[in-house]
Amino acid sequence: MPGSIHSEQRPWIALNMAMTADGKVSGPRERRASIDTKTSMRHMSEFGSPRDHARLLRIRASMDGVICGRHTIESGAIDLGPGPGKYIKLRKKNGLSPYNRRIIVSASGQVDLQCRVFQEDFSPILIATTETGKAACEKPFRTMPWIKIHSFGDSQIDWGKLTCWLKKHWNIHRMVLEGGGMLNDGFFRHSLVDEIFLTICPVLFGGKSNATISDGVGIPNLSDATRFRCVEHKCIQGEMFLRYLAVKTD
Repeated sequence: MPGSIHSEQRPWIALNMAMTADGKVSGPRERRASIDTKTSMRHMSEFGSPRDHARLLRIRASMDGVICGRHTIESGAIDLGPGPGKYIKLRKKNGLSPYNRRIIVSASGQVDLQCRVFQEDFSPILIATTETGKAACEKPFRTMPWIKIHSFGDSQIDWGKLTCWLKKHWNIHRMVLEGGGMLNDGFFRHSLVDEIFLTICPVLFGGKSNATISDGVGIPNLSDATRFRCVEHKCIQGEMFLRYLAVKTD
């Protein structure tokens, strides 16, 4: 497994996800476009409660940036913003700019121009792609100056290069990762997740084709996996709210 990038060179990266009791983050495809019209945010899980979604917005309010994959933005009318005004006030209280920066990862560069996130210009958007992907998506976004495109590898994303670039050039010191499973997998495999906010909801979906928190290649050996310790846990009306911190090893 590739070595982790020293935390001083990159942002602090927190993963926020909700899952069912059997580890699924979404159900059948027709359920994946569930929208919260008040927050312009896809329900990563429509089985999550309003309390869980409020937690997500509180987490965003403590972060400089939000990062997700292209399938996430294509699944609903979301803008990856801070949400209602009270969360903008919370950002200011936390010493942050009113609006977080937005990072969308697509190695292929094949992103849907019609996605709502691209129509909202309240903060810059970075499409993190490859040299191959950059050629595919540069032209459609030329008339949208708030959208930047940058390559981080020839045909595959260089995760270390991406995260270090975000801190050095975009001033991202804290960032929340919001899926999907393929993107999460890349961050886990390269030991780039420092913190996990996890909500376990009292429902089961089953189904081998339904997405999990980390899909994709996976980690080949248990000894290569980042270890986490639980630092917060509480149960509210059947939902478990957990917070983990990575156990750093030299």
